[in-house]
Amino acid sequence: SFIPIFTLQAQEGRLFSPLAFTKTYAMAAAAGLSITLIPVLMGYWIRGKLPSEQRNPLNRFLIKIYRPMLDKVLEYPKSTLLAALIVFILSLFPLTRLGGEFLPNMDEGDLLYMPSALPGLSAAKASELLQQTDRMIKTVPEVATVFGKAGRAESATDPAPLEM
Repeated sequence: SFIPIFTLQAQEGRLFSPLAFTKTYAMAAAAGLSITLIPVLMGYWIRGKLPSEQRNPLNRFLIKIYRPMLDKVLEYPKSTLLAALIVFILSLFPLTRLGGEFLPNMDEGDLLYMPSALPGLSAAKASELLQQTDRMIKTVPEVATVFGKAGRAESATDPAPLEM
């Protein structure tokens, strides 16, 4: 169910693929537990005589719907396989359209340059290096304004590394 998420690229791929991987790992773990641990625990916890499936009205309804479909599928196995093959072939066309960008391209004309320096760099030297890089970036014809920042804000929300 998360195959389209796995095909996302660029920013949206980095944003959503951890969710898809986490869900996939959780489902795999649940499937593993359902065939290994759950039967053992059922032997310990379920005691006595179990009620028959026919006593449950929901179960009777589902069997009433499922049984005729199963009989038809088993009666015509070649037609069933042909229908499955047709559905598979029809799904190949949309598959070729996957992988596009989910989020629009954000070209605001901004450049974020975050140089890092060795720990212990003096404030004067950091300011000098910052002005030098600002001048170099300003030489690019498309650049209108350059703002530089030396150091890091004392905030947990600042994305800059500690070496800034």
